[in-house]
Amino acid sequence: MVAIENVLLATVSVFALALTLIAVIAFRRTRDGHLVFLAGAFGVFFLKGLVLTVFLFSPTIDLRQTFVLSGALDLVILALFYGFTLRR
Repeated sequence: MVAIENVLLATVSVFALALTLIAVIAFRRTRDGHLVFLAGAFGVFFLKGLVLTVFLFSPTIDLRQTFVLSGALDLVILALFYGFTLRR
């Protein structure tokens, strides 16, 4: 039986990858520099999903390390989203 957390994490990761690709395509079309921040945020979100997947299947990883890394990646994601929203 497949655990629900595995299905949810996989779904979020695939969705984040799709949004990253869409943002990269949008940047290539418009050359709007703010879209780099958006693509970066979605890319880090995808990376976070991959890292959490590895941690899910690795019994030697400490839960505290998982929370610290997850929180650090969340801060990077929020900073990139903030950078995307800034307009001059």
